Amino acid sequence: MSVGAAAQVAPEEPPRLSLPSPLDGYETAQVGAVTWTFPESERGRVTGLIDGLEEHWAELVDNFGVPIDDQLIIRIARNPREMKAMAPYGYPPPDYATGVAYSHWGVILLTMSAPETWQPPDLEVVLVHELSHVALHRAVLGNSVPRWFNEGVAIHQSEVRLLPRMESLLRAAAQRSMLRLSELDDRFPNRPHEVNVAYAQSADVVGFLRRTDNDERRFHRMIQSLREGETFDTALASGYGWTRIGLERQWRESLRTRYRILPALFAGSTIWVAAAILVVFAYRRRRRYHHAKLQQMAYREELEALRLTSEPPPAPIAPTDMAADTGIPIVEHDGESHTLH
Repeated sequence: MSVGAAAQVAPEEPPRLSLPSPLDGYETAQVGAVTWTFPESERGRVTGLIDGLEEHWAELVDNFGVPIDDQLIIRIARNPREMKAMAPYGYPPPDYATGVAYSHWGVILLTMSAPETWQPPDLEVVLVHELSHVALHRAVLGNSVPRWFNEGVAIHQSEVRLLPRMESLLRAAAQRSMLRLSELDDRFPNRPHEVNVAYAQSADVVGFLRRTDNDERRFHRMIQSLREGETFDTALASGYGWTRIGLERQWRESLRTRYRILPALFAGSTIWVAAAILVVFAYRRRRRYHHAKLQQMAYREELEALRLTSEPPPAPIAPTDMAADTGIPIVEHDGESHTLH
């Protein structure tokens, strides 16, 4: 993630939301629980975001493992100047941001051209990043989480610029210049090199917390504890049995295990890229397996529903047979037999 590509504005005690009216040439559309505002001339470009939002939100809810309110206000501007003009009164977005989440209000702002460069950002990636901030805030009912955890969750779930992040992480690990989580808790850096390392570390720690299906269950327990008002340290201990120091120790050990080629990384950029590609391949392979598994389950459910609706009704059971046959059909789902009630 480049420095400040996305941001989150979170007033401590937000007042009542006050939004300016849409600018001339903009239209507003209500799609489900989401209010979209965007340039009329960019409807075609925005339609893809609207169509994909439901799937992105469902995945976020699944990742957190708790019900999350899906009411949102999403405003998409042509440029940074117009994005500022569409922000909540008194809370302008940072000058560097291509996207910003006002998690307390469920408001997201995006711009179709990046500050300074005026290049078009990947709106879908930025949108998922900002959605993650809002979803996490709602998942834990607004309770406090460390900045590195908040950013790590959003980056991990949106997969923003994964190869450059991995290069930053591997280089920092080889040069022993990584920051401690306690440093990130107290002060999230803003200098280019340090902030890139901070983002890379944050995303990788969150990825470490969610490596396996069992870790996903632990992650859900941690989110549930945060939702119940526990501190992050208590929630971490409840989910994983670790202190924050223990988490960092385990994560750093995992780096040594995952990247045994670190001593060779000084050889040149080719190895940096190769190592990062291997990490990306393994991660995306796991994601594809997860989605294929969900699709297979849905396909089985559809087949079962079709079978039940297309089969002729069973013949009446004679009274003499009732003692021997209960008449309760048995179906098989996911390799197990179930009775229908």
